[in-house]
Amino acid sequence: MDLTLFQRLTASELDQYLNEIDLALEYHYRWLAAVNRAFVCRERADLEHFNQDLLHQCYFGRWYASVDEPDIYNDPTYAAIGVVHEEVHAQVRTLVEKLLQGESVTVDDYDAFNGICRQFRHQIGELKGAIKHDLSLIATLMGKVFENAMEGVIITDTDGAILNVNKAFCDVTGYNREEVIGSNPRILQSGRQDSLFYDQLWGTLLSNKRWEGEIWNRRKSGEIYPEWLMITAVMDESGETSHYIAIFSDVSSQKESEERLFYLAHYDSLSKLPNRLAFHDRLKQAISQAKRNQDLVAVMFLDLDGFKEINDSLGHNAGDEVIKEVAIRLGKVMRETDTIARFGGDEFTVLLPEAGSVAGVEIAAQKIIDTIAEPIRIGVNETAVTTSIGISLYPRNSDDMEGLIKQADMAMYEAKGKGKNRYIFYVGDQVTAI
Repeated sequence: MDLTLFQRLTASELDQYLNEIDLALEYHYRWLAAVNRAFVCRERADLEHFNQDLLHQCYFGRWYASVDEPDIYNDPTYAAIGVVHEEVHAQVRTLVEKLLQGESVTVDDYDAFNGICRQFRHQIGELKGAIKHDLSLIATLMGKVFENAMEGVIITDTDGAILNVNKAFCDVTGYNREEVIGSNPRILQSGRQDSLFYDQLWGTLLSNKRWEGEIWNRRKSGEIYPEWLMITAVMDESGETSHYIAIFSDVSSQKESEERLFYLAHYDSLSKLPNRLAFHDRLKQAISQAKRNQDLVAVMFLDLDGFKEINDSLGHNAGDEVIKEVAIRLGKVMRETDTIARFGGDEFTVLLPEAGSVAGVEIAAQKIIDTIAEPIRIGVNETAVTTSIGISLYPRNSDDMEGLIKQADMAMYEAKGKGKNRYIFYVGDQVTAI
């Protein structure tokens, strides 16, 4: 943030930027609370955590270390904080090492630690007092914080024209500062969110002087990415908005991790099909929808006939190839609205959420039987499996998820017992074989 902007700020606006120090101090209090818990509970893992890089763990320390302007270093109030803050860390290291080595910590040790913490808080108060009376200091100090912030920062006037951006903004968006100064932040819009979204954003910002949420923007390269954005109105001494400050974080890597974790939790790694958990979720949704629309839902439970013989004769790699080929074939004969899942081993399930009629279910089951029975080539070998299918229907057989799966499973075993390579409907204590 440039010096001239700060020189234009009123005293009330300066208070806005003093909040940065308050935030750093608040995080430092949380850090001290965690240290004290480690001292009291004496859990070795916690103590070892604090025996490592204390500066990285301490938000205030990182903030303080990021300022390297000579005129700030030479300010007595600011310099004194560094000495006291380092002593806080030294005291923590001493106490942690004692506890890790099984030594006792005396009341005097704790009193010394608490005393240096009180001195640190007093020094912070003096720094804030000095800042309020030194415009040059606050301009330099906060300019450094602005430029070194890990989050992207945009400052605009009340018309939305960009006055300044920091390095993180340039790193994330691909634009340099000169390209965006004077432009409107709408140059970043991806088109993924409609005009209603932005109308609501501005409505909230104008009424609450603050908006926070997820937004999709576009980099200079054209790549669309998600970011977490917070916009705050800066007020002048008359209570009118004079600037807007937007702070954002690129959360694309976080979303990718979330999507990866979701995939691992809901999909089978071999067949790439939904797993048991995902099938349960979709069946639950299908039942809820069928209750509203009075639809027929079919659950099929499939087991491959002759799969064990392939594993025993050709090896488990060949068995894996059969599983993958069966998954592909099922995908080709079922509808996009149907769900095919691998329950484990050589067991599959199929959900027909809008089955339509029993006759339609029979047609689908026969398609599955026919496609799976076709020869499968694995390298130079040609093999084949068939499938036994058990079928249960909502609401005819059961009105709950577990009941439908269990009944389809029971009908599948009946199909195996009656000669395999066939499907059987569950009908209470009896089954109907085809």
